[in-house]
Amino acid sequence: MDFTPSSRTDDVRAALNAALSDLPADLSARALAAHIRTAIPFGVELANTTCLAVAESLVTQTAIERVGRMTPETIAELTQPWQSIPWRLIAETPLSASLNLAFEEAISNRVADGTAPPTLRFWQWAESAIVLGRSQSATNEVNQDEAARANVRILRRTSGGGAMFVQPHATITYSLCLPEALLQGLTIRRSYEVCDAWVVLGLRELGIDAHHVPVNDIACDDGKIAGAAQSRRRGVVIHHTTMAYDMDANEMASVLRIGTNRRGNTVRSAAKRVSPLTRQTELSRAAIAQHLLESFAMRYGGTLGTFTDNERADAVQLAMEKYDRPEWNTPEEPTPT
Repeated sequence: MDFTPSSRTDDVRAALNAALSDLPADLSARALAAHIRTAIPFGVELANTTCLAVAESLVTQTAIERVGRMTPETIAELTQPWQSIPWRLIAETPLSASLNLAFEEAISNRVADGTAPPTLRFWQWAESAIVLGRSQSATNEVNQDEAARANVRILRRTSGGGAMFVQPHATITYSLCLPEALLQGLTIRRSYEVCDAWVVLGLRELGIDAHHVPVNDIACDDGKIAGAAQSRRRGVVIHHTTMAYDMDANEMASVLRIGTNRRGNTVRSAAKRVSPLTRQTELSRAAIAQHLLESFAMRYGGTLGTFTDNERADAVQLAMEKYDRPEWNTPEEPTPT
């Protein structure tokens, strides 16, 4: 596919063409619109049209419903081994931000040494927080004075990716901790779609338009719904995804510096690109999380469980020694130029 809007600058054309160049030609208009929305650079808005209208003008073949680039049938084939795994399913439990991160590491350690089964866990945030990617600069990404005034904690996870702004009432987060062998033969890029496909399909069951957009987004034609990140160590993949159920754009704008020092973008333009689930459904945040847990169990099985005593002890220690410490979360950094 090729898209060349005459009124746009070269960088916008390049971004759109790069995003559309290797897409399947039989994408539905809504799936194509999600790719277009995600590809449009921050600060650029379509004039007198919509992403869906542009997509409909480009779609010329009978559409095949896809998760992203792959069909649900392909996903089912690739995840067939998941059905024989004794999954542990952990429902939401309110935890501090540091304990949420610590439990993820504790679970992955136990899965790696074989003392815990592969686990799907839904997180619940007991406080507002900004969670930085492993290599991000707190100075670049966060207005730390405003975050302190708003009582928003700043923490750092072990995976890469961008900063997440999470609020107890506005965020749905889940993580998969599984042996790397279950994704054998997949590129990192494809593994993101496979690990999030059940969520895309689960959201559609609720009447929510959702598509996977490479590398790590779930989106609709109105904007980004969720973003994922992964880390891999000791033969274990940690895949976690945070969805926007609702969004306080004003608070987000006050505490984050998304890309400001690098590209001149403002967080308000970034906020426009997020499409929280409340734009598509009146279901509660808890009801959506519960449905997604049940949707995973329907596809792959699993037993509802909780943390082991050893995982609890490990998590408390990790929170105290790592995730609660400024040396990990906000190490001293040079002032950006």
